[in-house]
Amino acid sequence: MELVLIGSGNIATVLGKAFHQRGISIKQVYSRKIHHAAQLAGQLNAEPIDDVQKIIKNADCYLMAVSDEAIGPIAASLNLGDHLLVHTAGAISKEILLQASSNVGVFWPMKMIRKNQDQLGSLQIVVDGSTPSNQAYLSNLARLIGAKVALADNSQREKLHLMAVVCSNFTNHLYHLAHDYCIRNNLDFSLLYSIIIQTATGIQGVNPTETQAGPAFRGDKGTMEKHLQLLNEDPTLLNFYREFSKSIQMLNGVVKK
Repeated sequence: MELVLIGSGNIATVLGKAFHQRGISIKQVYSRKIHHAAQLAGQLNAEPIDDVQKIIKNADCYLMAVSDEAIGPIAASLNLGDHLLVHTAGAISKEILLQASSNVGVFWPMKMIRKNQDQLGSLQIVVDGSTPSNQAYLSNLARLIGAKVALADNSQREKLHLMAVVCSNFTNHLYHLAHDYCIRNNLDFSLLYSIIIQTATGIQGVNPTETQAGPAFRGDKGTMEKHLQLLNEDPTLLNFYREFSKSIQMLNGVVKK
């Protein structure tokens, strides 16, 4: 199995290392900046290139791990015939790659990935392909690096990506706001780790409606009023508190919609 990596950023780096560790050959690493390509290629025993015209035409799969905005322009500059070309984006249609190859797919790691990660850890990869054989190939590729596999077409994947933003990026932003609040009030943010972990693990295998708790859920107006007073000088958190509390109460019938 021979791959070409198109990209040298976070996803290309971590996936490239995972493939290499499992004996999958990375033939080339492409990046617009040759020193970026060389940095990753050196770790993968691959050839670094900065010209798409130098991409070999006989690899088994071409994995494009670049920004969403770059997928279309790069695909437009490729001519891979019927060789499998895939991207790693959650919100981009696989059909954008048809300008470069008749066999296309998606290999989307549903996880926040950073270059400094030594291991992928627990990972869900969402796979799509223009043919059943493409889907089977990409599913096998995901399993080779220890990932769980889910199949999703363009429409399903777009919606999954949206909910991934809600469940991951939005909650991380709330952690950010809570961290800053703790610093301003001389509190240790790490004291919240246990309840953060408990909340995340508690919803596994159950409907989140069954694990909801807190003053808004109970209709505890006295506690909610105290919280609002404590947030008087923090308008961003104050707005979040009001809107989230209102949503919780509406969904649980505490107040009318």
